[in-house]
Amino acid sequence: MEITHIPAGTLPESEIEDTVAEVVAFDRVVNSASGLGPDFDPRSAEVRRQLQRTNDYTTHALWLGRLGGDIVAKGIAYLDLQDNQNAAEIHVAVHPEHRRQGLGSELLAVMEEQLAGEGRRTLTSFAETPAGVVDREPRTARIAAASGTGALPSALPEVAFARAHGYSLRQLERCSVARIREVGDDLVGGGEVAADGYAILTWAGPTPEEHLEALALLQRRMSTDTPGAADLEEEEFWDADRVRANDADREASGKRLMTALAMKGDEVAGYTQAAHFAERPAVGDQGGTLVIAEHRGHGLGARLKRANHATLLQESEVERVYTWNAAENSWMLAINDLAGFETYAWTSVWKKITT
Repeated sequence: MEITHIPAGTLPESEIEDTVAEVVAFDRVVNSASGLGPDFDPRSAEVRRQLQRTNDYTTHALWLGRLGGDIVAKGIAYLDLQDNQNAAEIHVAVHPEHRRQGLGSELLAVMEEQLAGEGRRTLTSFAETPAGVVDREPRTARIAAASGTGALPSALPEVAFARAHGYSLRQLERCSVARIREVGDDLVGGGEVAADGYAILTWAGPTPEEHLEALALLQRRMSTDTPGAADLEEEEFWDADRVRANDADREASGKRLMTALAMKGDEVAGYTQAAHFAERPAVGDQGGTLVIAEHRGHGLGARLKRANHATLLQESEVERVYTWNAAENSWMLAINDLAGFETYAWTSVWKKITT
């Protein structure tokens, strides 16, 4: 197998569109085989961004494995540049017709070696499995997550592959879907100060200047306050400039963001974000949700999500919103249930420290 390493920004402009088309076609076949459905299909704008764009905070690297000129395996790494510079989030996929031939192992070995050469030896990865697949064989042997909550059948291909290459199952996340247009009349937007003193502000698009510092604070807390964060990464550096850069990067990739921010007077209490895409107008992806510890117990998580869903109904064609939460994060899962979410898939979180 011929393997090509493509760090972001290194591919000649003349080759980008052909590569985007090839990668999107490959990813679509892989997703079809996963059983997750077309809502999880690749987006060409996102692939293009991964090939073209980088900024002062994050970048990407792509590996393409070819046989006879055709892509048969793909790897990608998401790389932080200001923090967690010893770490990488990686993903490996093999075309369904070429599995069980050692191609994934070959590609992963190349990726790990090149990332280690850059000082990135703490590797994390994620795999998505439909809930029906996980539940199909309730009595089969299972591998428990190190977080203490949840387990996966050990015979699942993604589980067997990760374990065979030294990755440990750190955590399970529940992927849930809310069908917001079916409950649209029950959603209440933000705006007014509630009786308990909290106001929920909502907006579409980039963060307004007056809220940049609030979002930077919440993003820093997201990297430390969510379940499992300490096991997977260091505290992230966020300031107003990074929020601006992150918003610009999302806009460039075709991602339109909806944000709800909870405030009590001048005090930041929490936020949630969701995105939708022109290429997939009926589907929204839930971004981060956090209520700062000292403001919990007031139902803010559900209020934030429902207010944001009301904004999505007003500002977009979104019909379904997907969200991901740690299985041990029972309080957020309860919030999701209140906000109308139901289980769709399970996401396994894997970690390895290479030598």
